[in-house]
Amino acid sequence: MSARRGDPAMAQRLPRRLRVARLVGELLSPPPILVVLALVVAFHSSPTVRMAVLWGGIAALLASVLPYALILRGVRRGRLSDKNLSLREQRIRFGVVAITSILLGLVLLAVFDAPAEMVALVASIAVGVACGWVITLWWKISVHAAIAAGAATVLLLVFGPALLVVWSLVAVIAWSRVQVGDHTAAQVLAGVALGVVVNATVFSLLR
Repeated sequence: MSARRGDPAMAQRLPRRLRVARLVGELLSPPPILVVLALVVAFHSSPTVRMAVLWGGIAALLASVLPYALILRGVRRGRLSDKNLSLREQRIRFGVVAITSILLGLVLLAVFDAPAEMVALVASIAVGVACGWVITLWWKISVHAAIAAGAATVLLLVFGPALLVVWSLVAVIAWSRVQVGDHTAAQVLAGVALGVVVNATVFSLLR
């Protein structure tokens, strides 16, 4: 049984395992993962620090920061249940907003001749989110797992086997989503599969 969200008294009575799982879900949620990924790939692919900050900033802003800010605004106004969009119906409605924002970032990067790796990264994010949105019309696939696995796949493609270590974080994130009761094991595994397949295909083809 999980405690009511946002209730500190109930949170204190949670088993340590669930408190850790919730903390993992907060720290390694899609928004910070996408920001870090955008900046890492930007610094790898850009010729100067200034250009890396520009391209990484555009990608991070429109693929992560802006959609997340809109979610937080919706939560504060009572239009959304929580920042993880635990209700599938809300994920469906907000998915259109997120996809639009990501596509805007993709257009800006392409128009202003950003490095191919940056265009490939945002394109793979857009395809992944769009595929996740379609699946969510019928089934609540894990976005946490999909984004984490997708990021790990991109880092492996960019930096090679040395980045296999990040897959340990993917496993921890997958565990946390099941432990807090937001997803079943099948939904988490499907999210991992989606992240791997989309990013291994789209990013590899466009970079």
